[in-house]
Amino acid sequence: MIRFLIIAVIIGALLYVFKGFFFNSDYKKCGKCEGKGYWIALRGEKNKCDACQGSGKILR
Repeated sequence: MIRFLIIAVIIGALLYVFKGFFFNSDYKKCGKCEGKGYWIALRGEKNKCDACQGSGKILR
């Protein structure tokens, strides 16, 4: 039982470090345009997103 707990803690710590190292980003997906950089207007034209200026990403 103790071995299982120690192994689970070690695996959890490794996953935490792996996630922090590889998925560290200063940007997140824009919520207004859902990360596309534009949205489709009523007549079908693409309007550039004002919040992210068309990039689809905003700073955290």
